[in-house]
Amino acid sequence: MFRFISVVIILLAPSFIFSQNSVPHIPFLSNVVVSGSLNYISSATIQLAPYSSDIIERNSSLDISGGYGYGFSIRTKILRNDLFLGITAEFIKIEDNNAVLSLEGDTSIGRVRVSESIMAYPVELTAYFNVPSFQENLNIYLGGGLGIYSGDRIRKIQNFESETISKSIGLSLVVLSGIEYYFEKNFMSFMELRFRDGEYDVRSKFPLSSININGVSYPLGKEMNSKIFIDGLKISLGLGYRF
Repeated sequence: MFRFISVVIILLAPSFIFSQNSVPHIPFLSNVVVSGSLNYISSATIQLAPYSSDIIERNSSLDISGGYGYGFSIRTKILRNDLFLGITAEFIKIEDNNAVLSLEGDTSIGRVRVSESIMAYPVELTAYFNVPSFQENLNIYLGGGLGIYSGDRIRKIQNFESETISKSIGLSLVVLSGIEYYFEKNFMSFMELRFRDGEYDVRSKFPLSSININGVSYPLGKEMNSKIFIDGLKISLGLGYRF
């Protein structure tokens, strides 16, 4: 949490420094911006048993790195030329095909490779502040807001996939920073960074109660209650249009 707050302070500090300066005049500045992007998400975390009474199980987690997705956003000017309010919707998929699961049998412990997949659907409402720039076709902005997060988690062992029983949504603060370059009158390209700690819960189970490893049967357990954290840095590259 301290790291998250520190990032917020670092990103938002320039807005107070430049807030007394005027925003350069952009002749084609208008009220609505629509954009689409391809996104890279650096990491996510699966808390494997967040509601367990055992403190060791409750703190056990699995980190997954390197996810991709896409998103769409629309924002509109509010009150002043340098303030915008926008909403962004995304799809994210992060996979790890090299995780290893230890299963306990009656007299032995078996290890089996598992595949973990996370699908997330963030929807974020954010405010944008345009930082004064020295180039007419360049716009730098900062922002922050609130996100709603939902999604799914699929674990695959051998040829069997877990089945989702229920899901619940979660909330998180969002901070962002980006730069836009206008290469035509109303067309622009942009790069954006977002920091968040979105979370949601997934309850799932396997369609069978045990699996066979080297001739030994190992139980899979009844249900998996997991909490997913979309807590990695999001890097976006995209195109937009001003109406």
